Amino acid sequence: MKKEKNVKLISCRALAHIIEPMVDPDMERVILDIGLHLNPDKLRERVTEEIARMEEDGDDIILGYGLCGRALEGVYASKARLILPRVDDCVGALLGSQKRHKKVMSENPGCFFLEPTWIGSEVDIFEQCQKGLERIPEERRPQIIELALKHYSKLGLLDHGWEDTDRAVIQCKALAAKHQFEFIRFPSDLTLVQDLTSGLWTPERFVIANPGEKIPFF
Repeated sequence: MKKEKNVKLISCRALAHIIEPMVDPDMERVILDIGLHLNPDKLRERVTEEIARMEEDGDDIILGYGLCGRALEGVYASKARLILPRVDDCVGALLGSQKRHKKVMSENPGCFFLEPTWIGSEVDIFEQCQKGLERIPEERRPQIIELALKHYSKLGLLDHGWEDTDRAVIQCKALAAKHQFEFIRFPSDLTLVQDLTSGLWTPERFVIANPGEKIPFF
C-alpha cells in the first residue's frame, strides 16, 4: 500500500483471524461481532458508525466483508475511500471470487458453508437450531430442527489446509451424519483477501467508493 499509515480496517470477526495477520500490526482497526450478520440493518448501522468514528481525510478503509445480505449497500464515507471485495459474503471472500462462489453454489445447491472458526458461532445454523429446544416437548424437537434445516442438504467446509482443519473435518462430518447431509470439503482461495490487504484493488474484484460515494448493489 502506498500510504500504510492511512489505511484502516473494519472487519467481521468471521474473516478477522485471516485478515489481521496480513496487515501491519499498528494498523488502526475494528473487528465487529459475527452475530451482526443476523440483522443486516444493525450491521449497516454499526459499520457506518465505525466509518464515521475512524475516518480522516485521505484514508483508505478496507472492509473485511462482502455485500452481506445487502447490508453494506448504500454505506459511504465522508472523508475516506472504502474498499470492499465484490462478493456476496464471507464465503465468497474465502472462495476467492464471486464467480467461483456462484459456480460452487450452482454445482452444490442446498449447501451450507462453515469455516473452522465459525463452528459453534452465531452463523452456525446447526448450533442456532438447538437454541430454545429445552422449552419444546422432546417429541417435537426433531420436527423443529428439520424445519430449520429444510433448505439445506449438504455441509461444505472451507478448508485452508491449516492445523485446525482435521478437527473441523471431524466436527463437520459428525454434523453431516447426524442430519443426513452430504459432507464436502472446498479448498479456500485467499488471494482476494490478500489483495484486499496489500492494496491490489482492481475494479473488477473490488468496489472502490470515493468519499461521498455509496457502495452499490452488485
